[in-house]
Amino acid sequence: MTAGGPDTSGGGRPRGVVDVVFWLLAVALLFGLAAAIAWTLSNTSFKLREVTYEDDTVDFDVRIPVAVEPAAPPPEPVPPGSAAPDLASLETPSTGGVPAGVAPTKWVRQPAPLYPTLAASRGIAQGDVALSCEALASGELGACEILRETPSGAGFGEAALASMREARVQPRTIDGFRTDSRIAFTVRFRMAPEP
Repeated sequence: MTAGGPDTSGGGRPRGVVDVVFWLLAVALLFGLAAAIAWTLSNTSFKLREVTYEDDTVDFDVRIPVAVEPAAPPPEPVPPGSAAPDLASLETPSTGGVPAGVAPTKWVRQPAPLYPTLAASRGIAQGDVALSCEALASGELGACEILRETPSGAGFGEAALASMREARVQPRTIDGFRTDSRIAFTVRFRMAPEP
């Protein structure tokens, strides 16, 4: 029998040392690779490609006078020295009269909408928008809604609504006190004839 110790390969070095050296080299290589990638990314600048857009269309703003008509004209004042009006006829709702002690809403600054660019580009010469707005006690108009728009889809409704921000009213008063009310009126768009 031959006597001998454990079989070792690699010139007498135990196999465990070779495995440890191999794993240390593999880990060092991975750390080196990660460090190289991190250094490359930190020194690289990323730039988005610059895109220029050219639009050959011409923007224009059509400013054409627009007539605004209230739905119902306010009652005529009674001239001094004439007979007082019949109170029963003023209080009758069917005639659209105003009760005694109530002053109706009146325009202080009528809306002045711009003629819609979309309608002008389509050659639409006129349009009507019926609006219902809240006439606030402060004199401003709030909570407007489009009741009817003809022709629809040409931008008349949006133009009429946008002009309400600048419009002002003398609010309805009851016995001298300002109150909120609801008013309905029509904004009429007419394109001015070319000279």
